[in-house]
Amino acid sequence: MPLLIWGVYLAGALVTRYFFGREGALVYAALVGLVIAVFRKPLTIALTHAASKLGLMKATIHKLPMSIDLARAASLDEAAKPIAAQLAAAGFEDAGAWDIPPLPKIKLALMVHRGDRFLAAIETAAPIGAQVNIHTLYDDGGVVSFTNSRLPAPPVLPDGLSLTRMPGVTPTALLDAARRERRRGGMITLTTEDAPRIYEQLYARITRSRKAHGK
Repeated sequence: MPLLIWGVYLAGALVTRYFFGREGALVYAALVGLVIAVFRKPLTIALTHAASKLGLMKATIHKLPMSIDLARAASLDEAAKPIAAQLAAAGFEDAGAWDIPPLPKIKLALMVHRGDRFLAAIETAAPIGAQVNIHTLYDDGGVVSFTNSRLPAPPVLPDGLSLTRMPGVTPTALLDAARRERRRGGMITLTTEDAPRIYEQLYARITRSRKAHGK
C-alpha cells in the first residue's frame, strides 16, 4: 500500500509538470509530499478500504501463507507499549513479543486475562500503527472477537467466528465492550503458554476462509 501511495504521488507530479511546467511540479511535489508524510497512516488506511471495496485485495490474499509459526521477538514493539500498559492495568498477563517470519512487517504482542478468559493480540506495522484484537474462545469451537482496527474486516468469516469492529476506540473501551457483549457460557480458560498456539490457529482458520472466498 505505501508503494501505491508513492506511485500515485509520482504520477501526479508528472501530470503537473506536463501542464504547469517545472515550477508547478516543484510546488506540487513540496505540498503533496508534505501531506503524504504527515497523513501517511490515514492515507494507507483509506486506500486499503478502497482496494477492498473494489476487489483489489485478491492478489494480496493469494500471497498470504496458509499457516504461520511465531518466533520470539527480542522486545515489544514501541507502538505496542501503550496498549500493553493499559491491558496490564486491567489484569492481563504478558504472553510474549513475537515476530511472524512470513510477514516480517507485522509485529505481535500477546496477552492473556486468565480470570476473564481473554486473549489479546496487539498487532503493529509501520504504515498503520498499533491495533488490538480481544478474543474469547469457547468449548464448541466458537470465537468471539472485538477489534479497534481501522482496516477493513474480512468480508467473510469462518463459521463459528464473530467480529465486532470498534475502529479507533481505546483498548479499555474495547475491553469493556467485550466483557459486556460476548456470549456467556462455555468459555475456555487460557494460559500465557497457550497464547502463541491459539494465535497461529486463528490465523490459519481465517486465512483458509479468505483464500477459499478470494476476499
